[in-house]
Amino acid sequence: MQRPTSLSVTALLVAVQAAALGVYGIVELLRAVFGHPHDRGTAVLLGVLLVVYSGAILVAARGIWQVRRWAQTPTYLVQFFSIVIGIGQIHTLPYLMAPLIAVGVATLVAVSLPASRQALGGI
Repeated sequence: MQRPTSLSVTALLVAVQAAALGVYGIVELLRAVFGHPHDRGTAVLLGVLLVVYSGAILVAARGIWQVRRWAQTPTYLVQFFSIVIGIGQIHTLPYLMAPLIAVGVATLVAVSLPASRQALGGI
């Protein structure tokens, strides 16, 4: 079956989220090593977790791109957490959280469209 446009958009948005998270993780690692964090161990752990998490999200994006049914669940979970975290932090970091919420909602819409659901074998 050919991949519908909505799944291509979904895969692209999920890959962008993975890349942004990976860059943030690398920045946190660099800040932990070369900066002066309050707790270096926690800063390193955060950086490593973000890089690993971004890799997992990238695997989900690849699964969506290849129209694999298993990729639906991680994609939905990532969007759910993106929206929840974005809403929870909107007052402290609005310039970062507003795009996070917008991409999360757009991805949810794209992966939930009938063409996407049908290509992925339904929900």
